[in-house]
Amino acid sequence: MSVTVADHPSFRAVNPRQLGFFFVAVATILLLLSLFAKDSIAYLCVTVPVLIPIFLWVNYGAFGIPVLPVVAALYYLYYAMPLIVGDTLRIYKASELVWAAWSVGCFLTAASFAAWLFVGAVRPKAGPTPARRAVRYARSLKQRSLHNIALVEDLYRLIFAGLAAGIVFNMAAAAGKLGFLGNFSGVVRACVFPLTYVACYLTGYARGAGLLAGQRWLLTCGGVVAVTAFSMSSLFMVGGVMNIAAVILGYVLGTKRLPWAGIVLVFAVLSILNAGKGDVREMYWARDSQTVRNASLTQIPDMMTDWFIAGISNIGSAAKARSPSLLERTSLLHMVLAVQAATPRVIPYLEGETYEMLPAMLVPRFLEPDKIESQAVLNLLSVRYGRETAEDTAKTTIGWGMVAEAYANFGNFGVVVVGAVFGLLCGFLMRLSATAGPTSIAMLTAIASTLTLCDVESDFSYTMVTLFQTIAGVCIFALLPRVRARRFAMAGPVSTKNGGAAIKARRPLT
Repeated sequence: MSVTVADHPSFRAVNPRQLGFFFVAVATILLLLSLFAKDSIAYLCVTVPVLIPIFLWVNYGAFGIPVLPVVAALYYLYYAMPLIVGDTLRIYKASELVWAAWSVGCFLTAASFAAWLFVGAVRPKAGPTPARRAVRYARSLKQRSLHNIALVEDLYRLIFAGLAAGIVFNMAAAAGKLGFLGNFSGVVRACVFPLTYVACYLTGYARGAGLLAGQRWLLTCGGVVAVTAFSMSSLFMVGGVMNIAAVILGYVLGTKRLPWAGIVLVFAVLSILNAGKGDVREMYWARDSQTVRNASLTQIPDMMTDWFIAGISNIGSAAKARSPSLLERTSLLHMVLAVQAATPRVIPYLEGETYEMLPAMLVPRFLEPDKIESQAVLNLLSVRYGRETAEDTAKTTIGWGMVAEAYANFGNFGVVVVGAVFGLLCGFLMRLSATAGPTSIAMLTAIASTLTLCDVESDFSYTMVTLFQTIAGVCIFALLPRVRARRFAMAGPVSTKNGGAAIKARRPLT
C-alpha cells in the first residue's frame, strides 16, 4: 500500500474566516492598549502600521506564508510594547517618542504597500462568485506548484539528513572543534543552518500530515530536541527558537490548525530559559567574551540543568522584578531615539556608507580571507553613536535594526526606501509560497527565508547576505532527491527473473 501526502488544492495556514474574526479581536485589544501607553499617539504610530500587512494578508485570503505579517508582529514587540512596559522611555519627551514611532510606522507602511504589489495582484479582478473564484484560484495553485518532493522516502531522507547535519555541526561547535574548517567555516555554517530549519519544518509538516509515526517519529523528535539543545549550548537562544518555530509552522501547514497546547508549553519553557540566561552566562562564559569557557560536550547536560534552575529561581524574584524586563532590554525603539537625537545636528548622515558594505560582505571568506566581518555595520553604528568602543565590539554586538540604520544614512527618506525594498522582498516570498506545494523548493525557500527575516535586530546588509546564503543552501538541499532520482533512472529497470519476485515500487507523494 503506497503512502501519499494529500495534494492540498490551496495553501492556507488557517481558515481565513476564522482568522478574520481573530484579527478583529486582536486589533481591538491592541488599539485599546493605547490608553495605557506612555504616549498614545506614538503607540498608535507603530501599532496601526503593524496591523496593515496583517489586514491585507487576511483580506487577500490568507494564502501563502505570512512573511510580512510575522515580521510586523515582531516589530510590535520591539517598537510598540516598550511604550507600555517598563519605565526606560520616561526620559524622552513626547515629541521625541512620536517622531521615532513615526519613522517606524513609515517603514512598515512602505513595506506593506510594496508587498501588496505582489500579493494583491493574485486576486482576480472580476466577476465570478467568491466560491467559483476560490476554486479557480486553487486549481491555478495546483497547476503552478513547483516540483514537489516526489517520494515519501525522499522526505524522510531530507529530514534525517538535515537534522544529522545540524547535530554534527552544533556538536562540533559546542566542543570547539570547528577550527579545522578555517575560512570555510562561514560557508559550512551558511549551508547547515538553513538545512536544519528546513528539516525541522518538514518534521512538523510530516507529523501534521500523518506521515511520521512510531519509531520514525520518536527518532525524528529526538533529533529535533538534540539539534535544538546543541544549538543553544552557546547560551544563545535564537538558534533553538528558530528550529522550534520551523516545526510549529510545518505542523500548522500540515494540520491547518494551531497547536495551542504545544505553543503554550514552548512559551513557558523559553520564558524560563530567558529568565536564567544572564546568570548561566556569568557561570559558563569566559571573561570579556561571548564563548563558553572550556567548551566540551560533557558539560552540556549540567549547563542546561543550571540554566533551567536559574530561570525558575529568577522568575518572580524581587531582584528580577527590579531589573529591566526582556522587552525593555530588546527594545529597538531606544536605538531609533538615539540616532534621531544626534542626527544630523551632532552626527552627520552616513549617506549610504553602511549599504556600500554589502558587495564586500557577499564575497565568501575562503575567496577573500580579509573580508569585513558580518557585524561591521552594527559595530560601526555602535561606535559612531557612543554605545561601544572599538575594543568592545570584539566582545559584544548591539542590534540596531533597519529603521535606525536607514535613518542614520538618509533620515526618513531612507526609512521609506528601505522599507519599500524590504516589502518587495517579503511580498515576493509570500507570492512564491502561495503558488507552491507544501514540500516544494519554493515553499522550503519561503520558510527558511521567513525565519531569516525574523532577525529584526540585524542591519540590511547582514540580512541580505544571510538571506542569499539561506536560499543557496535550501536549493542545494532540495535538489538532492532529484540527483538521486536521476541516478535511479540511469540504472534502468530491474529484472524480476529467478523466481519472479516482485520489486516494491517506490512510494509517491501525490
